[in-house]
Parts: sequence; structure tokens; C-alpha cells
Amino acid sequence: MAVWALTSRGCDLGRRLAAELGSSLFVPQKYAAHPTERAFQHFASAFSEQFSCFQHHVCIAATGIVVRCLGPLLQDKTTDPGVVVLDQEGRFAVSLVGGHLGGANDLARRLARICGGQAVITTATDTAGLPALDLLARDLGLAADRPERFATLAAALLDGASVQVFDPESLLWPRLSGLGFAGLFKKIGVPSSWRENLPGVWVSWRRPPRGHAQLGLHPRRLVAGLGCHRGVSAASITDFIHEVFETNGLSLPSLAALGTVQVRSGEPGLHAAATALGVDTAFFSPEQLQTVWTPNPSEAAARLVGTKSVCEAAAMLLAETDTLVVTKTKGVALTLAVALRSHPGNLHDWP
Repeated sequence: MAVWALTSRGCDLGRRLAAELGSSLFVPQKYAAHPTERAFQHFASAFSEQFSCFQHHVCIAATGIVVRCLGPLLQDKTTDPGVVVLDQEGRFAVSLVGGHLGGANDLARRLARICGGQAVITTATDTAGLPALDLLARDLGLAADRPERFATLAAALLDGASVQVFDPESLLWPRLSGLGFAGLFKKIGVPSSWRENLPGVWVSWRRPPRGHAQLGLHPRRLVAGLGCHRGVSAASITDFIHEVFETNGLSLPSLAALGTVQVRSGEPGLHAAATALGVDTAFFSPEQLQTVWTPNPSEAAARLVGTKSVCEAAAMLLAETDTLVVTKTKGVALTLAVALRSHPGNLHDWP
């Protein structure tokens, strides 16, 4: 967190907040009083340079000054830092940018408690007492396929529409119900009851139906085993994965990791593809892969890399399962298999 102060009184408040919050304090050069304070000459240029370096910014300044500086810096509300503006007396903490995912609403409330002032929150769902689906999804580890549709669903809720929820594994519904919001939604028990012309939230590792007012929320539980020739390009890998997921009705945001044989660990195309997809990579020795029974073993693979299965065995090892969602699928110089992990996991959880 960065705290910015522009006036002498603002610096006094900034020092108090920085001590309370454990944050970095930026002050005009003429007011710098301690070596730990980061002095600047021009607020606009200093703020621009530091904007992406912090998750939160507290600006003890006039709102207009901050707005003019912020405009060119904003990129995406799902990734922009949260910004709160505070007057130098600490009377009002205004959540300016990144109210939900940026954490500005919660930060404004926290600052108001510290200063004995008032938080100013203008987010429609907050003022109407409605659920913030983007925050719930983040907290539950659900990846959105179209983040811009959080706003579409919020508008539907504000209009009093009943939003359908398909959640066969009860990943979101218990939280909605526990918060007292179940009455705002209609739970759909089977896919055939889903209405594509109505707003809805589809919670599954399977791809949702096409619809203009629907949002997919996906648990990161799918893992893919990959077999590839040397020198395969990142584009070839990503295009093939997209094709396999599309063909089998799987949600790409649910993909958490790619696994393959250790001898391919130096392939730049594989690492570039993993980066582009936002997934982890894991590499297994031929001995590890050989221990797994797979439905489609290959003698050719055994001769080349020392194991009869790469993609299917890697997927099963990553998922800690003996079943596959998608068995070995062949592409040009590539094979892919997909498995479902029983619970989300990070790379350090995987063998």
C-alpha cells in the first residue's frame, strides 16, 4: 500500500496512517521529515511511476487532482489497484477506483474507522445491499470467463430480475445462501432447465451455454497432460488446447496446469504456452509415468522417451486420479489428455 500526502496537514495524517497500515509514505520533498519517507517533486509524475507497483493507493488530496492523474493510468478494473481519496482532516474516505476487486471499498471503511470519519461508497450493489459476485468469485477461487459480465448481472439484480444459478457441485450457492441472498437467485438443478435468454451464473468446469447475459464461473480443477515433439511452438500448443477444450465442452479458465515428461522441461514453446494460458507446469520422470495404467499406451513413446504414456499418465498424476475427462487426443506433433482434480491445487501441492 502507498499513502500519498500533498499538504503539511496531509503529511501529518499520512504519517499516522503509514504507521497504522505498515505502508509506504510519499510526501512532497519540502515536507519530508524522515529517511523512510519517499519524497517527490511532482505528484502526477511520481504517482504515474508508482501506480502499478502497489495494490492500493491512499491519496490525501483533492479528489479532482487524483482523478486527473488516474485517467491515463487505468487499464482494467479486474487488475487496476484500488484507490481511496481522503481529505486532510480524515473526515471522508472516498472509494474512487477498484471498489470491489481492487479492495477500495473495504479500504475506505478501514480508513474511516482509523480516522473516525465516514467511508463514501458509491458502488450500486453495496448501496443496495446486494451481493458482489466478483468478490465472491475471487474469494471462492472461481475464474470468470467474461469478467465484464459481472456488471451485467449486477444490473439485472438491481432491476429486480431473478438470476439463475447452475451450480451442480455447490461451489457458490452455499455462500449465497449463507449470506442471505438465496431469494435473489433461482437455482437450476439440471442443464436442460437453463434458459439462455435469461441472466445467469454457470458454475462448473464445463463450458456454459452461449448467452448474452450469462457469466461462467469456473473452478481451476482441470489439468492437462501434454505430449509433444521437440521444437513445438507455443501457438501450436495453445491452439490445440483450445480445440480440445472446445470440442469436449470444457472451460478453459478451469485449466490449472500442464504436465509432461521431464525430457521436455527445456522446451521454450511449452513454457510460453503455459504463460499465455496462465497455468503452472509440472514435469515427471519416465519412471513416474510408467507407474500409471493408461487406456492408450504407445510403444513409440516408450522407445522415444522411456514411457508408454506421456499425456494420459501426466494428467492422471497431476489430478491424483485414475480416470480421465478426455482420453489421449492426437494433433500435429502433439497429444493431449485432460483429468479432473478433486479439489483446486497449486503447483507445490502436486507431485
